[in-house]
Amino acid sequence: MRKPDSLSLLLFVRSWGIVILFALLWGAFSIWGFPIFGTFVNFSVILQGAAISTIFAAAIAMGVFSGVLDLSVPGTAALSSVLLAKCLLSGVPMWLSFVVAIAAAVVVGLFNSFFTLRGINPLAVTIGTLSITTGAAALITTGPPLYGFTPMDWLATNLYFGLPAMFYVALVIYIIGTVFLTQTRGGGRFMAAGGNAEALRRSGVNANLYKVLGFVLSAGLAGVAGIVTTAYTTQGNPAAATDSLFTGLTAVALSGISLAGGRGSLPKVMVGALVIAEITSILNIKNIQPFWGIVITGALLIGALYLEMTIQKQVSKRVVEAKNAERQASHLAETAAINIQKEAK
Repeated sequence: MRKPDSLSLLLFVRSWGIVILFALLWGAFSIWGFPIFGTFVNFSVILQGAAISTIFAAAIAMGVFSGVLDLSVPGTAALSSVLLAKCLLSGVPMWLSFVVAIAAAVVVGLFNSFFTLRGINPLAVTIGTLSITTGAAALITTGPPLYGFTPMDWLATNLYFGLPAMFYVALVIYIIGTVFLTQTRGGGRFMAAGGNAEALRRSGVNANLYKVLGFVLSAGLAGVAGIVTTAYTTQGNPAAATDSLFTGLTAVALSGISLAGGRGSLPKVMVGALVIAEITSILNIKNIQPFWGIVITGALLIGALYLEMTIQKQVSKRVVEAKNAERQASHLAETAAINIQKEAK
């Protein structure tokens, strides 16, 4: 049997590495953190701790799939959070407060797409939007967080079948997102807009519409993250949770998604977020300084990006080698045909 080459191994790691890593860490941490880590109760705690970062990761991933990286996600979440709190404190019905929070997030997504489609670098646009939304959130609250509205335990800390409510919110998002990306024509075009927008345009599809959709979905999911955060913390906090941005980016990178867009698996993004939550959990159980979690997250992000770069280089190298071999074979065939003709004469 032929041994798998280095490229096949790298592709296998990109496809299944995150699932294997989750399983290995769970086994190792269950032994190291015995008897606490491997329990169902701790698993529920891990899901609760990962729920918000998982939604942030989905927001980033949906943008990346369509070829845009939205760095304004934390600011959008903060804006949605304070608007929700402000509405609730003003006596607005809860369902309408949710609508206001999500609508504001969608407007942010449209704002980002408007300037990006006019040629401004999306990173520059979304960094500027991060500043605008964070400042706007602080202006709404005049600085400090907003307290005193009706608790939303049903959306945050309540347990259903032993699992936290926040996890179900994240699960629904991932199920709907996965069905859209894998089972619909629009989802295929959405991914194509990130992978090869020019080819999509040549096929007669308006690729820019899917770029806009990428920004809107990214911002809208950030709004959901802001709502869940408000329900969990019982406050409308204007401070942008930039740590959630890096956690989400790391989860996306660990899942094997190319930040250039056009390829990736949404369920693996969730597994990536759970890997980070596993690490946070064991640090808490072993009373290790939580700052190590920040260090490890940064190391995982760099490592995942380096792995993706290495794979892309290997793929490009193999493609070039295959084309060269094809040209050489074609040249040899032409030469042989010429020689046969000469001999026949």
